[in-house]
Amino acid sequence: MGFMESYKYLDNLCKDMNGIGITGYIKDMEQEANGDLHVAGWKKDYLQLKHYRYIRNQIAHENYANERDMCSDKDTAWLDGFYQRIMKQTDPLALCYKETRFRSSSKFAEARRYPTTQYAQPRSKLRHTEKRPRTGIMLLLIVVTIAILLFLLLR
Repeated sequence: MGFMESYKYLDNLCKDMNGIGITGYIKDMEQEANGDLHVAGWKKDYLQLKHYRYIRNQIAHENYANERDMCSDKDTAWLDGFYQRIMKQTDPLALCYKETRFRSSSKFAEARRYPTTQYAQPRSKLRHTEKRPRTGIMLLLIVVTIAILLFLLLR
């Protein structure tokens, strides 16, 4: 595959993800304030994508620019590799998402997985929960007693 063909495949994959394409992927990377802190190679991938977008624009819009003079097989291989990384969810944005959002939400999920049991609660809460069923039963007995008394009196 040539550079432009590989670029188009990657651009279409990015369009499926963000509705814009490689430019949208670059913008999403720019929106991640600390992406380079969470993902190794973040800045390198960011700069490489910008560079390849620049080359693509030169080839597409400038009379003097052509793929043969501006690109090598190494450039095409990088684009194909980045395509595969997105498909395997090992691209910078996917890794950043897993590292930041998934990790913080997994703490919440783990807390839900191990709820505090009645035995782990302080004694005051145990006593409080024990009183509720008795109160309910007592109320029910009072209502039934009143109903019986009314029935007997009105009879």
